[in-house]
Amino acid sequence: MEVRKERPPTTVVIVGAGRGGTALLQILLRDASTHILGVVDKNPDAPGMALARQHGIPTAKRAESFLRNPDRHVDILIDVTGNEEVRRHLQAIKQPSTRMIGGAAAKFVWALIEAYRTNEVLQEEVATLKATLSDTPGEELIFGHNPAMQQVREMVMQVAPTPATVLITGETGTGKELIARTIQQLSPLRDRPFLKINCTAFTPHLLESELFGYKKGAFTGALKDKPGLLEKGHGGTIFLDEIGDITPEMQVKMLRFLQFGEIRPVGGTETRIVEARIIAATNRDLEAMIREGKFRADLYYRLNAFSIHLPPLRARKEDLPLLAYHFLKQAEIRLNKKVGSISRAAMSCLMQYDYPGNLRELQSIIERAVILCRGQQIEPEHLPHNLQTRDENWKLEEGLARARARMVAQFELQAIQYYLREAGGNVSKAAMLARMPRRSFYRLMEKYGIKKSDYAS
Repeated sequence: MEVRKERPPTTVVIVGAGRGGTALLQILLRDASTHILGVVDKNPDAPGMALARQHGIPTAKRAESFLRNPDRHVDILIDVTGNEEVRRHLQAIKQPSTRMIGGAAAKFVWALIEAYRTNEVLQEEVATLKATLSDTPGEELIFGHNPAMQQVREMVMQVAPTPATVLITGETGTGKELIARTIQQLSPLRDRPFLKINCTAFTPHLLESELFGYKKGAFTGALKDKPGLLEKGHGGTIFLDEIGDITPEMQVKMLRFLQFGEIRPVGGTETRIVEARIIAATNRDLEAMIREGKFRADLYYRLNAFSIHLPPLRARKEDLPLLAYHFLKQAEIRLNKKVGSISRAAMSCLMQYDYPGNLRELQSIIERAVILCRGQQIEPEHLPHNLQTRDENWKLEEGLARARARMVAQFELQAIQYYLREAGGNVSKAAMLARMPRRSFYRLMEKYGIKKSDYAS
């Protein structure tokens, strides 16, 4: 009889012992396959800290107590504080092998707990949460604070548990595949295959063979039967990227598959039934293509059962610092090089650029900067030249601001001197002539070192 080796429990540290951290702790306490190494909060009287102590779980004010313990490895670090400074600090001190869930991801997990907390089938839901925590790459859940991206997060939460077909739209590089993977990881199909194909990477004939498979002898080189991507993805999730670029003939075949689940290999005569969830993505305006006769309306309506639109990076600039630091930490790990931070001037350059390549371009820019940086901080000279010139614009704007400030100061000085002369050095009368409070007039006099005695008549 085969003896299965029992897996060691997953070790977890929770940072933040407020409402969210306490609820998460309550859930994980009931799961024997999870070992909570500790709970961290600067407030020792936080409800989660009290609950942890009741169960004999160590508590601390700082995460270093657990993350720098050589005797115990932390598998998962969960930050539910929502504090960006805390998140960056934890990213800096954790081991590369420790998975971290924080920011929007922690809020997402908290939403799942809220949704399932009244469910009596607790063990099944704990397994769902653990799969989410351990299997979902952190970069897939960087939604940020932009209202449009918060709406995307809510839509992902709503559609993930369902079998609905999803159409993700947005410019190149906005993270459409990451959203598709997040949906799959948070769905009941998370343990089933996730197969992807870029429809622009193949000629029309090869694309048909890749998707539907082929029979032996169907064409030169077809030496044996080969199942297609759709058949391989039976029971799982299939991601069709750049769906807007397929030919009219392929559109007909895809429509039949979406309608009836039928596939027919190239060179074959028999159809097969495949059940799989379809997530499609495109950077094209499919509605405009329908009007131009380039895309089938019936296929569009099948694909568009649930649509999610990703805004370009230029429309969510408030998230850029968060994303830049996220990509910085990724690059540090990938390149095995510690940089640490981005200077104010460099961040100004990054903020002024429009990113036609969106997240992918920002990630490449940050990785290039990490390679070029020899110190502990990314500076403008580490950025591409077209971004450095924007720093000159920033300096020009700063210079104009200083010039405006000098002009205002000169005007204030001349005005104070004028009114004091008119009032013969009487500050109360001068303030009345200037139509401003006496105290404010005095402050301006002190600011410019003016004495009323110099104007006494």
